[in-house]
Amino acid sequence: MKQTIEQALAPVVGQPLWAVGRAASLVWFQFGERRVVADRQGSRREVGSYALHLDCPWSWTRSWGEVIVDHESDHDELSDALAIPVCCQSIDARDNGSFRMHFDDHTMLTVAVEADPDPAAEEYWRFFEPYVDTPHFVVGAGGVAR
Repeated sequence: MKQTIEQALAPVVGQPLWAVGRAASLVWFQFGERRVVADRQGSRREVGSYALHLDCPWSWTRSWGEVIVDHESDHDELSDALAIPVCCQSIDARDNGSFRMHFDDHTMLTVAVEADPDPAAEEYWRFFEPYVDTPHFVVGAGGVAR
């Protein structure tokens, strides 16, 4: 699964991360070019070429390990703490669905599915192209689903 995850997330390498937000327990990240789309209610919204949704333990750390924000941070803490935009430099994954994204400001996003309190979760995280009719890449307790 390690190689499958690294291949799925590869499109964000070299792309800017320019937005982050929270909706209940879900945290979302927008990567790549900004574009305006009409949502399901007909309102216009700005999205990235790629989106990453996390609903499992994660942390954003400095190169020496200091946690900047994590899955328990609220929306304001996320907005205030991250120096956006940053550019993804590389990704390394593990066979259990966890991965790390390394950024050009020497910070790192670590997604740790093994730390999830629900070991049977259907979905830990999802990577997709917003408002484009392509399959979503979803990782849950059962592995990869598309």
